[in-house]
Amino acid sequence: MSAKTIQGEPLKLGDLEELPGEIDARLRIVAGDGKGRVYLIRESAVVLGRDDGCHVVIDDPRVSGRHAIISYRGGEFRVSDLQSTNGSLLNGSPLTESVFNESDDLRLGKTVVRLEVDFREPVL
Repeated sequence: MSAKTIQGEPLKLGDLEELPGEIDARLRIVAGDGKGRVYLIRESAVVLGRDDGCHVVIDDPRVSGRHAIISYRGGEFRVSDLQSTNGSLLNGSPLTESVFNESDDLRLGKTVVRLEVDFREPVL
């Protein structure tokens, strides 16, 4: 697999996998500015932050320019803090890197994001 980059910086996430076609994944903002907004996940890595170049732009002064990344590896979604100034919380605990499940709450500043995943029947 060729090295993937986001904003010119190499990702150090191990081998990213293509998101399987039978997975419909979304990020929903459940608290904070932008509550109710939904972002489709169509790539194997999605950066969240305040910078306009992020896949999911969060307008929250406590969120870093490039705050966190959600990736699909080893058949599961994972979330990592990108050494943000104010840190990230996953279900209330400080986050470095972890599996990211549907029931989990990811807090970036005052914004809370939740993963939603649906599975479709594969097209034969």
